[in-house]
Amino acid sequence: METKDLELKKILDKYEYASIAVLHATKDGINLLMTLGKQDIEEDIDVCEDTIYRIASISKVIVALGAMKLVEEGKLDIYEDVSKYLGFSLRNPNYPDKKITLEQIMTQSSSITDGFDDPDKGYDAVNGPSVYVPLKEILTNPDYEYYNPKTFLNAEPGEKWLYSNFGCGILACIIEKVSGKLFTDYIKEVLLDPLEIDGGFRVEQVKKLDKVASLYHYDDNGYKKLRTKDQFLNIMFPKYPIGDNFRGPAGGLFISPKDLSKIMIMMMNKGVYNGIRLYKEETILEMEKVHYDKPIYDRQYKAKGLQLCHLPFYTKEPLYGHFGTAYGLKSFMFYNRDNGYIFMCGGSNYKQMPDRNISYLQNDVFEYLTKKFEK
Repeated sequence: METKDLELKKILDKYEYASIAVLHATKDGINLLMTLGKQDIEEDIDVCEDTIYRIASISKVIVALGAMKLVEEGKLDIYEDVSKYLGFSLRNPNYPDKKITLEQIMTQSSSITDGFDDPDKGYDAVNGPSVYVPLKEILTNPDYEYYNPKTFLNAEPGEKWLYSNFGCGILACIIEKVSGKLFTDYIKEVLLDPLEIDGGFRVEQVKKLDKVASLYHYDDNGYKKLRTKDQFLNIMFPKYPIGDNFRGPAGGLFISPKDLSKIMIMMMNKGVYNGIRLYKEETILEMEKVHYDKPIYDRQYKAKGLQLCHLPFYTKEPLYGHFGTAYGLKSFMFYNRDNGYIFMCGGSNYKQMPDRNISYLQNDVFEYLTKKFEK
């Protein structure tokens, strides 16, 4: 299965990197899969086609696919007030008469924030400690110890874009409330298991734990290991009651690029993978269409579908997908009608481009692949 592209390797070798996986696919399957470097530097384990990464915010696309399965079943409506599904009234206190919808959550225009890096209150404060934080309390109770008024923008829901991991966590909680199942179990049941994917939103769900890549930060002193398989296992959140597991879904999917391509190819084929229909065509089209095109203060993309960024660079028509960044990892998954691209890097001497929020390394990969494969 694994292939090599010597020209691409020359480009990648301009950089320092711990591990890299680059994949190109068409609607018919994988066309290129190249891996370089070490899954774990200290243990001297080479990357391979089955190496599994924690893919960071590409995970948001998979959370949205979970929600859209419930939309297909008539159990969710993207334009409905999310209060109906959560079981409590969720309002921006600055606009108490305005409902917050699933569409707004999936376009990051809900006016819900991560708390602006407040170390003591809000989503950012509780996203590390393994303490039980009821979703209702942190969103609605001003007297709760972790409540943060900065969780809500002084902007009407739907009017302003702001990147929000918390919003994706709330979406996962809505999935739990409606399905009656833990989000981590539900997404395996409806998407990962049907595609025979070795992965999950809890690392303990991975069958081949020895394939989980370590992640590194690189600086003038070399590589510093930030996360290992064992650390991922040790810092997992407990399983909280249904509807309160909002920490983890925004970036926590463990999956190999090869297995991730199954999801991407399914979306390229409008819901079909390997002859099996997993989603209705209209569901994928609904996710891809522009749902938000007001100013987006992120130089990576210009519009949003439902948890799908519209990337206006590199190709004549927009690419649909998402980027990921966490613990030294940089990743992306983007596709159009004919081509799909996946990139994972477990640590590098990243330098950000001045005109957009993307590293030179990612940009070089995008430019090479799209020039080679796009018509």
